[in-house]
Amino acid sequence: MIFTSTAMLCLALAGDPYSKPRLSVLDSPVVNSGDYVTLQCISWQRYDGFILTKEGDPMFSRTLESQYIFTGHLQAMFSVGPMTPSNRGTFKCYGYYKRDPQKWSIPSDPLEIHVSGAPEMTSSSEVKIDSQPQNHKVDNLIRITMVGLVFLVFGILLLKTWHSQRWILYAPGR
Repeated sequence: MIFTSTAMLCLALAGDPYSKPRLSVLDSPVVNSGDYVTLQCISWQRYDGFILTKEGDPMFSRTLESQYIFTGHLQAMFSVGPMTPSNRGTFKCYGYYKRDPQKWSIPSDPLEIHVSGAPEMTSSSEVKIDSQPQNHKVDNLIRITMVGLVFLVFGILLLKTWHSQRWILYAPGR
């Protein structure tokens, strides 16, 4: 009994390495027919990737590598669609480590997506996933270049001011 209590206390203090991630929708859980919806799977755990599943559809399973974000979390952004009333449903996500990809975390709380609009007959296998992670390298490179240019301009102005002050102090005839 003491061993079990101690082990559970140690697990609580260390954190469960397979704790459940959080699944949320970026826009609204109610989408128009034909629209795409972006689902964010996020966790403090250092999962190497995330898996998105849909309840009742064993053929629906998507995997993305995790992306580090500035808050210290790791996330994956799943773009699902185009949505139709027939492929609405309840989604869950899981985290996993590359060293043991068959072992998934506890599932996230379920997230139900509702689709409004005219009913269409589309099978759930027609739902497409844009599973390309967003690449911000070009954006970041532009920002870094702009910051570098600003520093260069300030450096030139500082050097010019210093040089003109030096010229006044050490001018011939003083």
